[in-house]
Order: sequence, then C-alpha cells, then structure tokens
Amino acid sequence: MVATLLSLAFSANAFAECPDYEAKSAADKLSKVFLGKNSSVFQPAVVLKRHHPSRQKEVASYIKAGKQYYTMFSIVNGNCKAFFIKRAGPRY
Repeated sequence: MVATLLSLAFSANAFAECPDYEAKSAADKLSKVFLGKNSSVFQPAVVLKRHHPSRQKEVASYIKAGKQYYTMFSIVNGNCKAFFIKRAGPRY
C-alpha cells in the first residue's frame, strides 16, 4: 500500500501542468534574453497548443528589439521552464 501511495505521489508531480500565465511569462522572459537587453514585449503572449500527453504548452511571444518586431515560439514544460523552438521575423 505504501508503494502505491508513493507511486501516485511521484506520478502526480510528473504530470503537473504549468498555468497559462506562468507559461506566457516564462516564454516572454526567454525571448527577451534571446534578443538582448534592449528588447521588450509589444503584445501579450499566447498559448497556441497544449500537448495533452506530455502536459507541455507551445507559446508565442511577441517581442520588439530596436525597430524590428519578432514572433518567438517556445515550448514550456510542467515545471514552467521554457525552451526555444524558432523565431519568425523581423516584421517592419
């Protein structure tokens, strides 16, 4: 019985899902670091997809660096850690 309870506790942590607002914040932060210190958010981030089996989220961040505008795509895991996928832009 103890083994069953422990396995349930560990499996619950393994399938934790990052809340949307934290996922967007993590993606924006990663994107701003990627583009440099003169970058800023010009539009709120959007959660595009939720990958149900892995509980990961695909997030689009909209970042301005200088006079150029970029869309940065990230995957955010259950621990709210963002991983860069690709960059689209610049848009003028």
